[in-house]
Amino acid sequence: MNFRSRLLHCAGLFAGCMALAGCTNSNSNYTQYFELMRQSFSQPFGSNTVPRAQAAAIPYASIGYRLNGEREQLLVLATESNGDLLWTSANHVVLVTREGRLIRTVGLPHNIASVTPTLGAAIPPPGQVLKSAFTSIRSADFPEDGRYSVPIRCKTISRGRATITILGKALSTVRADEICESSSLGWSFRDSYWVDAQSGFVWRSIQHLTPKGDTVETEVLRPPG
Repeated sequence: MNFRSRLLHCAGLFAGCMALAGCTNSNSNYTQYFELMRQSFSQPFGSNTVPRAQAAAIPYASIGYRLNGEREQLLVLATESNGDLLWTSANHVVLVTREGRLIRTVGLPHNIASVTPTLGAAIPPPGQVLKSAFTSIRSADFPEDGRYSVPIRCKTISRGRATITILGKALSTVRADEICESSSLGWSFRDSYWVDAQSGFVWRSIQHLTPKGDTVETEVLRPPG
């Protein structure tokens, strides 16, 4: 089973389990939860953002994502494995994040299959910028272009404090800009992360997905845990 099939299989299992739970236990809240999710996934967001009431109605960890500045969509957390969070939706879009970074995607016009550290055991999280600026080298796979283990060098710096608002709540954050370059692809870009000023948790981000120019904006509506 290839990577795309594995992720879609996980997403299908999640939805299937929720539906099954609702059908087999009429006294549980699963039927209500599944219906709330179905409605949230299917209804358009008139203001181009996820409405507070709809986000609050989902009793699971959730994020909003926006592709290339389009209407915001909602994803719920399906699985967590060794720090990798798999977010999915009824339209089969899958985003996998690690400490706020996108490391895999499925179902978008252009996808990234893998982001892995080249030096060390892990890529430092964006929140490390609260202590100091840092550099990192990672490898990325772009199967649509037949490019694998593409090295990308990044430097992450602080742009200072910034107050952001998510679902009407003001959050004190520090903006971390990650300036990246891949000489083999002739590609340079800048990603931005808004990390909690105390914990370093990534609340919001704007990330470049592939050399084709797509950007994905994310914001955490309901954090895990």
